[in-house]
Amino acid sequence: MILLLSACGPRPVDLPCTPDQAAPYADGIPYLGVHADAGNSDRVRCESATAFAQEWTALEGLGLIQPNTFSPDGSVTYATTTNPEPEGCRLHAVGVETGEVRWCKSLAPAVAQGSVEVDSGGLLYVAVDDAIVSFTADGEERWRTTIGEDDGTFGLHFTPTGEIATVTANGVVALLDRADGSLLSSMSIPQVYGFVAPERLTELDLTAMLPDEVQEDIVEVVGDTASGKLLAAFLGAGQFCDNTLGVSPDGDLYVIGGGPDTEHGALVQIRVVDGALEPGWAAPTWRGSATSPSISSDGRWVVIGDGVSGDTFTAPEDMDGRVKVADIAACDNNTDADEDPDRCAFSHETELERWPMIGAPAIDGDGTVIFWELGLDWSAGAGDRDLAALGPDGIVWEAALPDGLEWTSVITVTDNTLIGTAARVTASNEALFTLVFPEQTEDVLVVLDRQGTLLFEAPVPDDAAATVTIGPDGSLYAGVFGLLSIMSVDDRPDLGLVRFRPVR
Repeated sequence: MILLLSACGPRPVDLPCTPDQAAPYADGIPYLGVHADAGNSDRVRCESATAFAQEWTALEGLGLIQPNTFSPDGSVTYATTTNPEPEGCRLHAVGVETGEVRWCKSLAPAVAQGSVEVDSGGLLYVAVDDAIVSFTADGEERWRTTIGEDDGTFGLHFTPTGEIATVTANGVVALLDRADGSLLSSMSIPQVYGFVAPERLTELDLTAMLPDEVQEDIVEVVGDTASGKLLAAFLGAGQFCDNTLGVSPDGDLYVIGGGPDTEHGALVQIRVVDGALEPGWAAPTWRGSATSPSISSDGRWVVIGDGVSGDTFTAPEDMDGRVKVADIAACDNNTDADEDPDRCAFSHETELERWPMIGAPAIDGDGTVIFWELGLDWSAGAGDRDLAALGPDGIVWEAALPDGLEWTSVITVTDNTLIGTAARVTASNEALFTLVFPEQTEDVLVVLDRQGTLLFEAPVPDDAAATVTIGPDGSLYAGVFGLLSIMSVDDRPDLGLVRFRPVR
């Protein structure tokens, strides 16, 4: 679908977004990978427009769990997707002007769990099952490196010195050479730290407990072979790690995953010393986490969401969702509140008013954390906070979305706006534990000011589980996964990648 902008309608404006980027990333590209940069900060250093018009929809029928990325000249965007066909394409190169697919590759379903990272030479890198794979800009495979034994990898980022950093589902952290994929260093967090995977939600087969419409939607989005994995990942699969690691500006790595016992998780620091991985400190968490570590651009602060466990669905009275921030310098110098130099005490935190976070909070350059509230029981009332900012001294501001909107994506933070998707949800009478299935959803792209005031909204086919990205020309790209429509007993998933162009 293409929207033609007439002389009497909204007119396109030139509002480029080309922040300085350090190698090996391409300079001038605003959105680099999962959560916008190697530190997972979700911070884009430019001003965005505050009004947009939909220009095209591509990859219709395919779901984007993670955000799209861009070629060094900004003319092509790359996306990983679901596909119900076993041999269907899941890695795509799309021209940004027309939305036309230039090439695609059939890869394993797990590729949709991570974004494509692109270096300054235009070469592509993705995580696929238990391997990292590199492609040329034309889609030709360069090399493939297997890590672990059927571990499964969760995304990747580049380090400041140009290596690839990744972590497997079993907690093996690895550094690879971009040129040939050779393994430079690896470390098993369970072996080195003695940590174990979190408690599973349940050993029951939950598939049969879902409404028929939800079961059909899951198969429609990911296919028969991958449907069980999607449900397990959403409801608590008990893997040691299921999040992309974060890379700090000094090159240290941060991983969220299992902890000292099945009731506790941990944020773990891995130091990179002369190209080798060495253990740093660990910060125990109360439960597991569905959030990647997010690191401020100055390298001082790292934030996570805490509290995800089996109790999230089965015993909501025991939930204790929190946003927790660690002062990296204090923990490095052992001036934090924990006397043990191998342990880090979180500097400050805040309790969530609804459920634990199921996506990483954003963090600004000064350490201000911007997060959202969401409860899948749909019990929030008018005026309850949907967005908030947290600083060292507590909540800086909080805001409620108007007209019954619920925030549904990770937040993209620019110099002047907060960007994402939201939905108006009509709850059904069907539930699984405390998860209430929607009956219908009305989904929109939203742009807010930096205090949470709504400036703009426009319809999108479905909700976006991942971040809304911004391209070098200032266009927004909503990668639609449709999690709420999948769970809905009335709506059917309507998926794809939607481009919105800035307008006056």
